[in-house]
Amino acid sequence: MKKITVIEYSNETALISSILFLIFGIILFTNPSGILNFISYIVGGILIVIGVFNILSYRKLLKILNVEYKSKLILGVILIIFGLFVILFSSLIEMTFRLICGGWIIYTGIIRLIETLNDKENKISFISRLIISILLIICGFYVALKTNLIFSTIGLFIIIYAILDIVGYIFYKKKF
Repeated sequence: MKKITVIEYSNETALISSILFLIFGIILFTNPSGILNFISYIVGGILIVIGVFNILSYRKLLKILNVEYKSKLILGVILIIFGLFVILFSSLIEMTFRLICGGWIIYTGIIRLIETLNDKENKISFISRLIISILLIICGFYVALKTNLIFSTIGLFIIIYAILDIVGYIFYKKKF
């Protein structure tokens, strides 16, 4: 009879994953452009490899089965071009992501500002909503103009999560 080994997600595994998250968060917080370039190279490389496999698959189908399946060739070429684009223009991708996020925050702030100016009934609520909408607009411009702010913030949240998870593990271990 075969013995089946089951891998359990134990507390030690959770601790190891939290430590890895902490390391990743620290790297992302301290060097967001490096992480973005690394991810761009990985994603671009994967796209290029998939594109090459599609072209080779097209050649194989054409040679062995004498079947011309042009969608594999076209997809392969498109994936290679897109992979090169991702690798060569990673800073453009970051800027686009930053502008979209910042633009969305500015848009939300403007909508809230318009709604606040149209509803002046409650003076206390009006002032706080006015301040919040103006702060949203300012934050939106800051996110749109500040390079790598989004990735640094994500890194900071990952660090906080990992520290809380590690502290939780320590207290859990002491309790039991």
